[in-house]
Amino acid sequence: MEHIEMKKILHITECLGSGVLNYIKNISTWQAAEYDVYVAYATRPETPENFREQFNSKIHFIFVEGFTREIEPNNDLRAFFNIKKIVRRIRPDLIHLHSTKAGVIGRWAINCNKFKVLYSPHAYSFLMMNCSKTKRNMYKLIEKISDKKKCLTITDIDGELEASRQVTKHAICIANGINPDEMDTVITNAQKYRCKKKKNKPVITMLGKIVEQKNPYLFNELASEFKDINFVWIGSGPLKNVLDSPNVTITGWLSREEAIARIMDSDIFLFPSAWESLSIALMEVMYIGKPCIVSDADGNKDVIRNGKNGIVCKCKSEYINAINELLLDSNKAIAYGKEARQDIINKYNVYSMENEYKKLFLDIHLNY
Repeated sequence: MEHIEMKKILHITECLGSGVLNYIKNISTWQAAEYDVYVAYATRPETPENFREQFNSKIHFIFVEGFTREIEPNNDLRAFFNIKKIVRRIRPDLIHLHSTKAGVIGRWAINCNKFKVLYSPHAYSFLMMNCSKTKRNMYKLIEKISDKKKCLTITDIDGELEASRQVTKHAICIANGINPDEMDTVITNAQKYRCKKKKNKPVITMLGKIVEQKNPYLFNELASEFKDINFVWIGSGPLKNVLDSPNVTITGWLSREEAIARIMDSDIFLFPSAWESLSIALMEVMYIGKPCIVSDADGNKDVIRNGKNGIVCKCKSEYINAINELLLDSNKAIAYGKEARQDIINKYNVYSMENEYKKLFLDIHLNY
């Protein structure tokens, strides 16, 4: 029988951590059964030391020298030439760039007329509100210039697709999602961490790094408005001193099971991000069936349908009204949670992602 060599897929990212790590892990899991999969990467402080253990054992990993978060000409040039070497050595049938830094350097390092190239921004840099307007405009210009290279942009959510139209005419949306089977296991394992004592006060939780993007300022202001409610921030970060209201608890970083247990024991999940792509944490909370109150950042309002499966807020007074509404009407809170869980089961999951990618691969002739 004639041996058919497997086609090769090369994923490239400078930030193999948090949401990007989950995304690449999820899509590479099914790809590894049909393709020879490589991941060229650099890490972030939040990257787990044992991250390779989360991936299919068939996947090959290549560390990229020079990849950094910020613009650093010397390192960027090193990354540029290292990517060229990796592509020349592997000769992949498809290259998938993840995050804006890898997206820019990768498009210029790769001959996009010779290779099939996909690009997933996972939140455009020009949408980051902690940058000056000048810096955001510079990021947008870089994206526009880089779009001269032949490449298909794939956004995680409809809101990001809308934003992509400012910098490219070649974009589609394949909704990001979580693995329900994996979550079922996490939920089962989380049971041993559940609080056995009866709560004497309502509990509102938040999960994430305590940074400007996640808006700890507003979280703390809301805690100050509700002295009879315990506010719990699961995580840590450089702005933890902002959370100084006496009814706020900062847990520090917990295991995934411990974090899920804390959320399961709470009454409301509060997610007041200043800006956001499609959050894995938010989708996992939706799958748990916990009622969510979120900001109107693009990624949040794409999955939380205001008044249907949660509440979307634009200002502090709306958050106050939403918290009161859900605490006074437990039936509505339960209904929102059930509807949010169903949305994950129906759309925002790895199986839907896999089906959409397989359709795309047929369209770009990556099938056998």
